[in-house]
Amino acid sequence: MIKRVLSLIVFLLVVNAGVRLGTVYFHDQQFKDAVRDLALFAGQPPAKTDEALRGKVMEIAQNNSIPLDPDFIEISRNTAAGLGEKVTIKCSYAVLVPILPGYPRRFEFHYKTP
Repeated sequence: MIKRVLSLIVFLLVVNAGVRLGTVYFHDQQFKDAVRDLALFAGQPPAKTDEALRGKVMEIAQNNSIPLDPDFIEISRNTAAGLGEKVTIKCSYAVLVPILPGYPRRFEFHYKTP
């Protein structure tokens, strides 16, 4: 009986940790997809300013529960002949996830649009 209770507790702890990590990685993937789409269309006319892009990235981060600081967003522009302007967005953030009760773990995420 005690073995079953302990097995159930361990199982529930593993499921809880999996759900918490899965949620963080799901939000990260949604954020990356949205930022990639933003960068893809940012260089087309009418071109957006860096501040407008930074504001949009912050809005996307808030929608996905991502603790992103505006200081950790880099925006660069490259002009290719005949192709227009290519915008690259680079950002980094960290999330503290409580894996087990009393055991938080820090996960760092870095992303640069292709």
